[in-house]
Amino acid sequence: MNRTLQNRMRKELCPDGIWQLGATVKTLLKYHIARLPKRKVSEDATRYPKNPAEMRAFLVKFFTRHYFQAQNSLFDYMTSNDFLNLLTSGRLRILDIGCGPAVASLAITDLLACIFEHHKDVDNWPTAETVKITYILNDTSGYCLGSAQRMLSDYFAFSKKHNRGIVHSQTISVQKAFPSNINQLRRVKRNLGTYDIITFSYAIVPLDEDNGLIDLANGVLNIEKLCTPNGRILVLQDKFKAPLMRRLSRAIGTSSHHEELTQHVYPSRNTNETQTYTYCHCLYTPTDK
Repeated sequence: MNRTLQNRMRKELCPDGIWQLGATVKTLLKYHIARLPKRKVSEDATRYPKNPAEMRAFLVKFFTRHYFQAQNSLFDYMTSNDFLNLLTSGRLRILDIGCGPAVASLAITDLLACIFEHHKDVDNWPTAETVKITYILNDTSGYCLGSAQRMLSDYFAFSKKHNRGIVHSQTISVQKAFPSNINQLRRVKRNLGTYDIITFSYAIVPLDEDNGLIDLANGVLNIEKLCTPNGRILVLQDKFKAPLMRRLSRAIGTSSHHEELTQHVYPSRNTNETQTYTYCHCLYTPTDK
């Protein structure tokens, strides 16, 4: 782990242990919320949006929570030599399962932007000067996939003056439930190469209900074969689904953990409003199991 890089990034992203949005993502989120209609929607619709009003509710209530969970879970890995050496290829391929409006993809991209911002202070910088990112987005909602594409495109439009080392190479959308889409994901891998980071963002609850735990576990085991040797697979879920996370992690031969996170609330009623909560995550390298 590169301590110099890690310390500088934590000072920017998580001062005093409180995660906060960078300027680009804050602008992006505000822009997209303002463009969507404000109407009352159900709790389930807020969690799994399928239309503009539901998406607005998700962005207000859950976007930053899921975004910071992804960054917090991947921070140590993305400041490690494994990840920095992976970047020497000049490419990064992200498979975002249960992508919603590309929350995990945006979290990873903005972490990478922070790495590029501070890399000049790191000895023996091992990466390419430019990294092209390919996003493979998977969701059952066509509206979510469209929102994800727009948010990624707007992120690069808003940040292009500041993060010239990162290039939005391409985005591929797969609108079919996991693990039924495994053959499509294999074809993408054959054409583009192995996936470097694979995320499951709050996807295991509906998947478990639809296909059963055995099918889900087998799907995750098949996905492992598509992952870069020094890449990572990340499963995120709220603390109320901890028993299901433990069952899944045992089925695939790894472990899950509880993590506590404190963040600035956005949109906030005052500048000092924070929230602390616990979530579950499973982060692992398939080759290390």
